[in-house]
Amino acid sequence: MTGAVGANCRFPALLLAGFFFAPPANAFTPSDIYAVVSVVTGQGVENRAKGFVDCLDKVLPRVSGSSRLSEGAEMQTARKHAADYIESFSYHDRLAGRPIHDEQGTHDRPHDLTCHFRKDSIDDLLGRLGVRPWLDKRPVLGVLLKVRRGQASYQVAAGNSRDLAMREAFAAASDLTGIDVVFPSGEYTGLRSVEGAVPLSGELDWSDSEGGWIATWELDVQQSANKLREARWQVRGVSFDDAFRNALKGTAQILSGNGKPVGALTHAEK
Repeated sequence: MTGAVGANCRFPALLLAGFFFAPPANAFTPSDIYAVVSVVTGQGVENRAKGFVDCLDKVLPRVSGSSRLSEGAEMQTARKHAADYIESFSYHDRLAGRPIHDEQGTHDRPHDLTCHFRKDSIDDLLGRLGVRPWLDKRPVLGVLLKVRRGQASYQVAAGNSRDLAMREAFAAASDLTGIDVVFPSGEYTGLRSVEGAVPLSGELDWSDSEGGWIATWELDVQQSANKLREARWQVRGVSFDDAFRNALKGTAQILSGNGKPVGALTHAEK
C-alpha cells in the first residue's frame, strides 16, 4: 500500500586532503537520506501517526549528520505536523507469507512503514533548528573492531560466523546515518585496513561493574594537506547495539562538521 501526504589499535589515516578514497559507487545518493523506516503495528491511522513522528525523528539526524538537534518548541511543533513533511509512504508486512492466526487480524501484524520526506521541507526545518543538510557523499567505513570479554579477545572480521550478530547490529546502525560499513576479511594489523574505506577503529570491552560494554572509538580527520586531527569518543555500560549506534552517530557528527560526538575524549584521556 502506498499513500501520499501534504585504542590499542592504531591505524594510518586513509584520508586525502579535502576528501576520502573513493567508496563503492552505489554507496550513496542524496535522495536516499530523505527516506527512513519505522516499525508499526498494522496500518491503522493512530499507529501510522506515531510512525510518522518516529520517522521524522530519524530523518533529521540522518540528513544533517547531527545527533544533537534542538528539542525546543520548533521540534515539538514539527512532530505535531509530521505528516506535512512526508511526500509518500508505503507499508511492508514483516510477516508476509505467514498465515494470520485465528485470533490475529491484519491490524495486529508488524509492518515496516517507509516514509519519503520532502527535501525542501526537511532542509527548511533543519535550518530553523540551526543546522544544514549534509549532502556530501558519505564515506564507507572500514570498521576495525577489537572485542574483549573475560579471557577472550578477538577482532571482528567479515565472514566469521562468530561475529555475525555484531556485523548485523552495525549494519542496522548504519541506516541511521546513511554511512555504509565494511569489515576486514581476516585478522588485521596496524598497517592494514579495508581497501578503499575510511578506517574507524574501536575497542569493545565488557565491564561487569558497568553492567555492559565500554566502547571507545577513534577516527582521524583531515584538517589540511599534511595535518590530521584525532577524534576519540566513548560510551559506557551499553549493549553492543547501542555501542555501534554511538560509533556511527559520532562519526556522522564529526564528518558533517557538527562538532564533537557525544562522549568525546581529550587526547590526555587516551
